[in-house]
Amino acid sequence: MFSIQHFIWLAICAVGIFVSLHHILVHKISIFQVLNVACVLALISELIKIFANIQMVPTADGSAMHMFMEWRHLPFHLCSIQIFLIYYTRFTESNRNREIVLAFMYPTCILGALMALLMPSIFTNGITPAQAFTHPIGFQFFIYHSMLIVLGVCIAKSEEVNIKFSHLYSTLAIMGAFAILSIYLNSAFAYPTYEGITLLSVENTPNFFFTFRTPVGILLTEIWQWYVYLAIIVALAIVLITLFYLPFRNKK
Repeated sequence: MFSIQHFIWLAICAVGIFVSLHHILVHKISIFQVLNVACVLALISELIKIFANIQMVPTADGSAMHMFMEWRHLPFHLCSIQIFLIYYTRFTESNRNREIVLAFMYPTCILGALMALLMPSIFTNGITPAQAFTHPIGFQFFIYHSMLIVLGVCIAKSEEVNIKFSHLYSTLAIMGAFAILSIYLNSAFAYPTYEGITLLSVENTPNFFFTFRTPVGILLTEIWQWYVYLAIIVALAIVLITLFYLPFRNKK
């Protein structure tokens, strides 16, 4: 994070986002055409992530080998969930549901991808900064998240999507549902150790939606600290998402 390679990638992403948006807005490319491209890029991105992270791991007794991809790579983070939403909004026949989901994607694509680009987790849980331009994950990470920002802006600018301030409430409800689901998933994919029925320890807990651990490495050692942290991220999410909908407050 904040290495020279990181700053170079940020500059490349900024140029790519600007050029893409300029082309899309000047030529008035429809949101469905943008979603078509997003479907292709999202699929390529996920395939690269799968084949770059899958590994062959021996069983405990060494008698066999199994293919395995670590749970933290599963598509349950805010940005990776957008893959399913991209395909849903492109192919659903329900205009009402498409509008609700696109309205949700507008702030979450931009916010989630922007935070990911500024604090790239791949440099702490994947590749080293020296591999930023030699490992496929570097290209996958920065190009995919740049695409999400372009998509979010296009949704807001598209005359085909009727975003209203009232979509704030459906977006917060969806975010809340995903956050609660992430608590279940983070627990389900952990490695608990029991003595009888007594829980002794937990290892390798994933952190989908950052609901279990802070994204900046601040350790939480008491349950009350987690409650405070949870209150902070909930309040921050409400404020930031509300700001995204303020430009639409007079729209009917």
